[in-house]
Amino acid sequence: MRILSKRVGRGGHASTNHRPFTGQNQRYSPRTCLSRGVVHGIATSTGTTSRRVFIPSAEQRAIVELSHTQNVIVSACPGSGKTATAEAIAAADLNRRIAIITYSKPLQIDTARRLDKYPECDVFTFHGLAGQLFSTIVHNDSILRSLRRRKRAIPAWTGKPYEVVVLDEHQDCTDDLFWLICAFISAVTHASCGRAPQIVVLGDERQAIYEFRGADARYLSLSSSTMATLSPYPWTHLALSKSFRLSYEISAFVNEACLGGEQYIVGSYSGPKPLYLFGDVFKEERICRHLVPLIHRFGPDCTAILAPSVRTSEPLARLTNHLCEVHGIPIARPISDDVPLDDQVLRGKLCVSTYHQFKGKERDLVIVYGVDASYFQFFCRGLPDDTCPNTTFVALTRACKHLVIVHHNRDHTMPFINVPELFKTANFISVEGNRKLLKFEPPGRPREKGLLLPKKVIATDLSRHVPDEDLEGICARHLQINQTQPPLPEALHIDAPAIVLTDPIREHYEDVSDLNGLAVVAAYEHSLLGTLATLERPKVSLRKFPSNTRAQAIWLCREACQYEGWASGYKSRQIQMKEHRFDWLGSYLDAAKDRLSAEFPETAVLDFEAELQEKRFDPQGGEIQTTAILGRADIIQHEGARRTPATKLEREKWKRGVGMIDSDDVSIWEIKFVVQLSHAHVIQACIYAYLWCNAYKREIPPRIILFNVRDGEKREIVPRDGVVSLRRVVEEMLVAKFSTRDGLTTEEFLLKCAKTKAEVEEIY
Repeated sequence: MRILSKRVGRGGHASTNHRPFTGQNQRYSPRTCLSRGVVHGIATSTGTTSRRVFIPSAEQRAIVELSHTQNVIVSACPGSGKTATAEAIAAADLNRRIAIITYSKPLQIDTARRLDKYPECDVFTFHGLAGQLFSTIVHNDSILRSLRRRKRAIPAWTGKPYEVVVLDEHQDCTDDLFWLICAFISAVTHASCGRAPQIVVLGDERQAIYEFRGADARYLSLSSSTMATLSPYPWTHLALSKSFRLSYEISAFVNEACLGGEQYIVGSYSGPKPLYLFGDVFKEERICRHLVPLIHRFGPDCTAILAPSVRTSEPLARLTNHLCEVHGIPIARPISDDVPLDDQVLRGKLCVSTYHQFKGKERDLVIVYGVDASYFQFFCRGLPDDTCPNTTFVALTRACKHLVIVHHNRDHTMPFINVPELFKTANFISVEGNRKLLKFEPPGRPREKGLLLPKKVIATDLSRHVPDEDLEGICARHLQINQTQPPLPEALHIDAPAIVLTDPIREHYEDVSDLNGLAVVAAYEHSLLGTLATLERPKVSLRKFPSNTRAQAIWLCREACQYEGWASGYKSRQIQMKEHRFDWLGSYLDAAKDRLSAEFPETAVLDFEAELQEKRFDPQGGEIQTTAILGRADIIQHEGARRTPATKLEREKWKRGVGMIDSDDVSIWEIKFVVQLSHAHVIQACIYAYLWCNAYKREIPPRIILFNVRDGEKREIVPRDGVVSLRRVVEEMLVAKFSTRDGLTTEEFLLKCAKTKAEVEEIY
């Protein structure tokens, strides 16, 4: 499977004009929330495809009762109705002023819609809450961190003096978010003349899957210690163990086969046993014989396929291609493993997602790949293998009606799995029909600590799942980042559609934000050189390239779609857009091409999509561990070179290698078409610059330019110590991404929380 460089990075979609909601920092009062018909049934998470009448459980009633006089910590199993519990708290006293803080925009919107009939209840995201406290726009954790460092920034609460604060998904809390919580509760207390609100903390320690972002489940489990001085009321720890999502059968499989018999989840209805498919995942036709009838039974829009990684999974690509091409099943596949799923794109389609992306969602039929021993080898080498990883637990608890596990017969079972209980609680099917037995390996492999490198690393992957704080630290230590052009006024942003309607009858949409970036660079390359290296098209195929600019936009978008399908291995979008006109860019493409071309002189000598690599990068010295680093620089500019005819240019590149065309004055350009540039984009550009220096034995680094075509922002990145700094960036990124470290002890964690609270106390 080919891996390509995306122009949609952590910044997300190329545009946000498809989102019908207000700004990020605006709170959602349920009274003013968009009304599409609020369902007051059991709505345990976003993306629910079936609703059942909600009757509060005894556990929920106990939480509501205690919330009148105490602070409450709630450990809530998957599908136990955390939002419903928050609603019950609001319904118990309509005059009680309540703030609910959520972790994501979709969850905020979903919660606000549900609570629209409670006028004294407001729902915030953490970033929106920070915007209210500091009277500024807070898009991300990086901005929040800068506010925290700015000691003079005094949080002030001018809104309602809330009596109850509900903190949802608190197992995902980080140090910066804990600081924000302390600041918010202190500000509300100050605004209420010293009367502190009561606190209800909701979450599930087993669903803590964002350690790579700095999250720590102990913010949930130890809330009574970490927030004791914020609210004077006594603390009680309760559980929500009844799942309104999961059946008795799925609960039994998770409890008995995966959790060693712990009765962690109590199901609420009868359903089929989970289906355990054991076979060769590369033989997608055989796998589909078992999956297709189920998908038709429940419907594509009520089905999800989950895997540890979507982007790098060849079996999953082959499966979804077969489902789409042969069986006509519509597929929604995210353009990256780290962008949020978009409900508009998901509507009416089978959802393909990573475990992390699907957290907080559910479907009637959920098919899970990666539940085998290879998961410990590739994704969680530092975890003990005698315990179910939280990520696996999350994936196995998303199904409302039927769960299917797909196990590659090359790999052993996960060591923690109780195989006899697996056969009792699930229907085991050998796909090959040869009754080949499961290969079982007992737990107890030594946990791998320290650095453990993979055989190869793609430059675009290196900054994924690395804490933003680490990225910021690496940039601060080794790079000077100069903003040479600030973002243009919003009216001048090239707000090209990120999502387009592809099937008006079925109301199907596709995410095309990545295609926009490809098409823009390809258009500029063709106008300059008459080539399309960006899309890897041979020159002979360009003879029918349209002369009309509008037709060019259509042609390039279609070619970008085909190229991305080939490069990623996923063809579903290409198949589903077969009849589409590809006409969404239109005048946007001209504006983007002109903005990009204005950055270069007319005589510029440029190489597009230059492949770079170092076959044996050794971050520690001594050849202890090495890895291959691969990447493709968007544009390499040879500023001292003369323009030569294309044929001669090709000969020069073939003879001497990309980047060696009569020039010592070179610039590496990383082109983005995103909402906002990030530290991850900076790191990516520096990796290309290092690879170029290494390939051509340069002791002086090139100019490193990061340019966002969408808003015109340009940054020049200067390594503080030349090539040495570039190498250190790569070394430290590898260590940050591929090292396993021991976490803080409980004593160290509590001390850290105390210091964070002390920061806030100094303000007041």
